[in-house]
Amino acid sequence: MPLYANPDFRRLPNEPAALFARRTGDSFFSLPAWYDLMARYGVASGTETRLYTAESRGASIAFLLQAPDMNPERRLISLVNPYGVEHGIVCDPEADLDRGFAEIINEILTEQPRWDCLSLTEYDPHEPAYSALVRALRRAGLFIECVFNTGTWYEDTAGLDFSGYLAGRPGQLRNTYNRKRRGAAAKGRLRKTFLAESADIERAISDYETVYASSWKPPERFPSFIPELIRLAADVGALRMGIYYLDDVPAAAQFWIVWNGRAVIYKLAHDERFAALSLGTLLTMEMIERVLTFDRPVEINFGRGDDPYKKSWLSKRRERWGITAANPRTMRGIRLGLHREVAKVYHRLRGEPIIPHGLGPRRG
Repeated sequence: MPLYANPDFRRLPNEPAALFARRTGDSFFSLPAWYDLMARYGVASGTETRLYTAESRGASIAFLLQAPDMNPERRLISLVNPYGVEHGIVCDPEADLDRGFAEIINEILTEQPRWDCLSLTEYDPHEPAYSALVRALRRAGLFIECVFNTGTWYEDTAGLDFSGYLAGRPGQLRNTYNRKRRGAAAKGRLRKTFLAESADIERAISDYETVYASSWKPPERFPSFIPELIRLAADVGALRMGIYYLDDVPAAAQFWIVWNGRAVIYKLAHDERFAALSLGTLLTMEMIERVLTFDRPVEINFGRGDDPYKKSWLSKRRERWGITAANPRTMRGIRLGLHREVAKVYHRLRGEPIIPHGLGPRRG
């Protein structure tokens, strides 16, 4: 059961490299290049990235964690940050998940000094790997709590054109779009740029950052991450980027990631000085039209987050859940585990979910 500490995701050993290669179509966010980006630009200083693998026959799994410097607490957490959208466990469809996770969890629990807790986040709770991981952690004797993380708003778009999409939007959004579009066109002050390749990418990054700095959004925690992500997405053909200029000033910008039939509206921002023009609405509509026309994805989603405005744009919602697993073999783990058990009772009494919807009754 190999453990690769601070692996070079661009040059993985044979077994994990072959597994990642077999799963490259799953999600942009399971590419080795994505995890390379995470490890280099998306974790706190002093963090060790850890790739646990089950490589025995029939149990091929890659489990990606990070060990931030949280002295004195020893906690392993998922190799994901607020920029991650579809974090998951990389495994073959036919993998023996119970066997593979048993190997990995056993390795984690025998490490010295012991880990107090595993904080695993942003998983699709309806993937078989989620349930298998819960089973493995429980069988290993850990205190388990399933934890809701975030929602994702999406739309099934197979066979959908822009007119069909627009017809399905709330009347208020359609009216705002039509009214503001006529106003912007009449003034003749608006210039547009759309990118899907590496040409002119540095200028586009600079203009995006100009817009972001003038928006309502707080500074990025990892300033280098987004520019590097834009470069990566352009290099692998996943980037769809749009920028509006008002009187040649960058006024609104956003970029999407399109991969294997799924389009993620990843980042969007507009200059607050031009808020009355609703340039963000106009640019989002134009990006949707372009992606539906040229990429024809089966789904468009808004990434992570339950911001109220998203349901006007995309009508369906799914959830990402995590797992907190406290280790009763350490004093901190015992204290955390008992706290989690009390929290579960509290949520039950309030009628709040303690497991993902549709996964059946909680056992153990």
